Amino acid sequence: MILQKVFKNKFIGFFSLKRKFKPFLIFNVFLLLFIFDLSKADTNFPNKKNNQIEIEYLESRNELEDYIIDTGDAISLEFFPAEELSGVFSVNEEGELLLPRIDETFVRGLTKSELKTLLEKKYEEFLIDPEIKVRIVGFKSIRVLAKGELRNPGFYKFPAYSSVSFIKNEKRNKSGLDLLIENNYERLEIGENSQLNNQSSQDLVVKRLSENITTISDVIRNAGGITSKTDLSKIEIIRDIPLGKGGGKKRAIIDFNAYVYESDPTNDIRIFDGDTLFFPKLSKTNPNQISKSILSGISPKFISVNLFGRVETPGVVKLPLEAALSDAIDISGPIKPLSGKIVLIRYAKDGTVIKKNISYSASAKRGSKRNPYLKEDDLISVKNSILGKTTGVLTEFTAPFVGIYSTKEIIDGFSD
Repeated sequence: MILQKVFKNKFIGFFSLKRKFKPFLIFNVFLLLFIFDLSKADTNFPNKKNNQIEIEYLESRNELEDYIIDTGDAISLEFFPAEELSGVFSVNEEGELLLPRIDETFVRGLTKSELKTLLEKKYEEFLIDPEIKVRIVGFKSIRVLAKGELRNPGFYKFPAYSSVSFIKNEKRNKSGLDLLIENNYERLEIGENSQLNNQSSQDLVVKRLSENITTISDVIRNAGGITSKTDLSKIEIIRDIPLGKGGGKKRAIIDFNAYVYESDPTNDIRIFDGDTLFFPKLSKTNPNQISKSILSGISPKFISVNLFGRVETPGVVKLPLEAALSDAIDISGPIKPLSGKIVLIRYAKDGTVIKKNISYSASAKRGSKRNPYLKEDDLISVKNSILGKTTGVLTEFTAPFVGIYSTKEIIDGFSD
C-alpha cells in the first residue's frame, strides 16, 4: 500500500511539471521504474516452507497421536478432581477396559484423544466437568512386515514394551530386573541432562528411550541385514490411519543413509504394530554399503552355512557376510578327488525352496553362477562324480574279497 501511494504521488507530479524540468522528469521516471521493481520483488520471495516435504513420522512429539489402541496395551488414566478413580488399566482380549463405575468400555481402534473424549463423555453421568488425562504406559507386542531388498524379508514380531516412567512408579520388590531397569532409567536421565547442557553429539547418540522400542534399524537387523543393492534412501513406511480419521493407509519415504554412513539416528524412527516397511532395489550394486552397514550394526558380521559331502571337514561353516562359495570351500578344506557338481539349497524370498546344481570353479568371479554369494543357513552338498561313484561301487563290491584274501595271507604266514 505504501509503494502504491508513492507511485501515485510521483505519477501526478510527473504531469504537473513544466518542460524546463525535463532532466528532473527523466530522473523521476527511472525512480518510479526502480520502485515498481522493488514492489514486485517484495511479493516474489520463494516460500521455503512450501518446498519442504513434511514427514509426520519424524515428529517425535506426535508419534503417539495416531497410535491405535488394542489388546495388550496398558492405559494410565488420571481423573480430576476424582483422583480415587485413577489407575492403570489393561485392554483385554475383547478390546475392552474394565473401568470403575462404568465397567466394560470398548476401546479397540481408538487413539488417545478419542479415548479421552469418549471417557469424559461417559463420566459426565457421575462427575461434574470431568477431566481425564490419558497416557499409554504399556505397549502391546508388535508384528511388522519387511519387504523388498533384505536378506530375509518377511513378518517379524517384537516383544511388548512398558515405559520406564511407569515401571519406576510400580511398587514391586527390588529384584535384579528392577535394578537393571532403574539403571537404564538413570542413563536416560543423564542423556536428557546432557542435551540440556549442550554437550557433544556423541552423548546424544547414547540417549535412546529404551532398547525395547522398535525402530527401523531393529527391523533391518531382524531381517538379516541389507544387501549391496538395498536402496536406503527410499525406505517406504506404510501405516494404518485410525478409523476416527477416516481409516486407510498413510505412507512416508525415509532416507536412512545418514544412519549407516554418519551414525546419525535421527531417521531411525519408531515402528508400530501393523507397519509395513518396503526396501527398494538399487539399479547398480554399492559394494561400500555392506561394510558400513556392519559397522553401524544393522548387518551381521558373519553368516553360517552347512557344508557336507566330498570335502575335507564337513559341517557348519562360519563365513563373513557376502562370502562366496569359494570362501566356504577354502575354509572347509579342499574338495576331495573324484568329486562332481555342487548342489546349493536355500529358501527364496517368497518362502519357496531353491535347489541349484552349480558347476563350481574356484577361479570364477565372485557372485557369478559358478561361484555364487552365500546366504545364512544355505545347504551345500559336494557330490560324487560318475567316476567317483563307479570307484565307490567297485570298492564296496571288492571289499569282502580283499578281506578274505588278507585273512588267508595272515593264516599262511602263521603256518610257515
